[in-house]
Amino acid sequence: MIRVEVNNCNNIESANIQLRKNQLNIRYAMNGIGKSTIAEAIKCSSEENDLSVLRPFGSDTEPTCTLSEPNIKVQLFNEKFVDDILFQESEVIQNSFEVFIKTPDYEERKKSIDDKLRKIHVDVEQNTVLQELFMVGRSVLSRLFITKAGDFKNQGLFKSLTSSENIFQLPEKLKKFKPLMEKDYNVDWVGWKNEGSKYDNNSICPFCTVALGKEYESEKKVFTDSYTKSNVKNIREILSYFNSVEDFMDEQKKEKLYQCVKETKDEQELQLWLGRFYSDLKFLVEKITKVLEFNTFQIRSEDISRLDDQLNKLLIDISVLEIFNNQKAKDLIAFINQRISAVLKETDSLKKDIGLLQSQIVSSKKNAIADMNDFLSTAGIRYKIEILDESEDVAKTILKYVSETEEPIEVEDITLHLSWGERNAFALVLFMHYALSQDPDLIILDDPISSFDRDKKYAILNRLFSSSKSKTFYKRTVLMLTHDLQPIIDCLVNDKPRRELVSACFLQRKDGVISDQEITPDDVQSLPKLLMQNSKNEVLNIVHRVASLRRLLEYISDDDTTQELAYHILSSLLHGRAKPMYKDDTELNIEEIKSGEEFIKQYITDFEYTHYSTNVFTKDNLLKSFNEENCSYSRLQIFRVLLEVLNLRPQINDPLLKYINEQFHVENDYMFDLDFMKYDLVPEFIIPKCSEYLKREGLIS
Repeated sequence: MIRVEVNNCNNIESANIQLRKNQLNIRYAMNGIGKSTIAEAIKCSSEENDLSVLRPFGSDTEPTCTLSEPNIKVQLFNEKFVDDILFQESEVIQNSFEVFIKTPDYEERKKSIDDKLRKIHVDVEQNTVLQELFMVGRSVLSRLFITKAGDFKNQGLFKSLTSSENIFQLPEKLKKFKPLMEKDYNVDWVGWKNEGSKYDNNSICPFCTVALGKEYESEKKVFTDSYTKSNVKNIREILSYFNSVEDFMDEQKKEKLYQCVKETKDEQELQLWLGRFYSDLKFLVEKITKVLEFNTFQIRSEDISRLDDQLNKLLIDISVLEIFNNQKAKDLIAFINQRISAVLKETDSLKKDIGLLQSQIVSSKKNAIADMNDFLSTAGIRYKIEILDESEDVAKTILKYVSETEEPIEVEDITLHLSWGERNAFALVLFMHYALSQDPDLIILDDPISSFDRDKKYAILNRLFSSSKSKTFYKRTVLMLTHDLQPIIDCLVNDKPRRELVSACFLQRKDGVISDQEITPDDVQSLPKLLMQNSKNEVLNIVHRVASLRRLLEYISDDDTTQELAYHILSSLLHGRAKPMYKDDTELNIEEIKSGEEFIKQYITDFEYTHYSTNVFTKDNLLKSFNEENCSYSRLQIFRVLLEVLNLRPQINDPLLKYINEQFHVENDYMFDLDFMKYDLVPEFIIPKCSEYLKREGLIS
């Protein structure tokens, strides 16, 4: 299992995803939830690239992405891959030799070297002292905000240290509060005391009713002017940061830090000492991070000759540290440096083996060309590829247009000739070959097939995960991020590729937090069957049952007059009409109503229009249901009915109304769907907008 944790990246506050190895892991989610951000964060983290490009707008919080397996090799299919690797003028793909024609002999010799690389690692993961400093230090750094110039921002925590009265040096008028201010609960106590001042108009203590003294007003002014709950909390917080890592700090420097926080008002002095604390801790955490993430198996063969340089860069020079240099810190750094030095001694024999590695090329062009051209032909793309040898270990892949009357014609500028659909279908299969040539640990497909028609989707998915081809993603660890339900239907319902090699989850997003919600074959249900079950389920909200039955009738609609009458009755109820009506506003007669109600009672046994319209679908009942219902889908349906009952539909903005209306009708062409009572398929922003509207109308508080 590969665990992924993404924090503070674009619109994602946090996301936790678990990927099963050697399987296709489908993550289904609506547009805008952050699928591309997750893909990019994993890719950046795997390559130790800067994640700052994913920082949320207006935030100084550092974006992070943590993988349970450090240094895993990731290949990502997205627009950037296509732009960077594919279709460069007349060349189909970069590094054609690497992609298409590496020989088994070459791979075997390289595997021998890789096996040795696996045995060489800086074994420090089990050191509990190192883990303690690393975890705590990283946590502390994530809470401190530094400018690009390296100074603490004059806001929040730092501002509290320089602008508020010090809780350790109380003004003379407030000396009597010293025992309370020095307690661990002083943060809550300060807030409580300031709140209490709102209730002292009668000149008596609002807590014990004792008369307030003459000095009370002046004391109160000094106190409220000097201390706020947030300021006191900030001061306590920075002290807690010092406490959490004090075991690694020089005793004298530690005392100076505490003294600065408790006594100094000199902003420059505070910046100096807090800056030293921050830079020392950041230096250590970054060094330890690189040591923990170091894994020689990820070193490219051409870089192995420089392995000594990489290991030497991991060594930690304690002389550059001013605060974190007590004996415990020295012992820890000595341990890390000893492990790195031990690994350095192992690299000589490895480098000798590298000298034996020669490019042994046995042409496999025929199979590569046949595979690619077969796909192009099957997909109806009138082109074929050719692979040209340019030197012993360099090849070039070109594209030729297949004419019905002439010899194939070489394409000089590929991007100008391929249609958008041809380009993307072709690109996916090229990516498959490219990714496999890199032998990645994780392959990510960012919304790869959503734009294709159903047949093309199946053809591409079938080729990518074919069990009969030598080059395929079959039994590889793949993450497919998609807003298209079709791949889940193909895999879990149609068993292609085999469902035991597929796991699927719905990405659930709440308040910026994304989590996995598993989808099993039983969860992908025939929509008519799901609607029938929900309409009969007495546990569910009655509005949802009525709406489900009406939608079911849209699916099973035929020439049955009784079904048509039932549809109009349900529709009238959902539109808040006093009496059942046809679409042309003609009222149903008594016999028609009775006939339609009898049909509805097969699903909703106590249904009677007059009772439901006057006692159930009322303002008070609907508002109560809206507030108590947990399912967003049902809440949306209740809100829609509320607008009808209260005749408020003309007042609501059109985009929101359009979205709500679509929930009552067939909005896609799938015969299968997820249970909307189990999976929160409503975009996160919709329900808050509904609640905001009801509050604005004074209907809820």
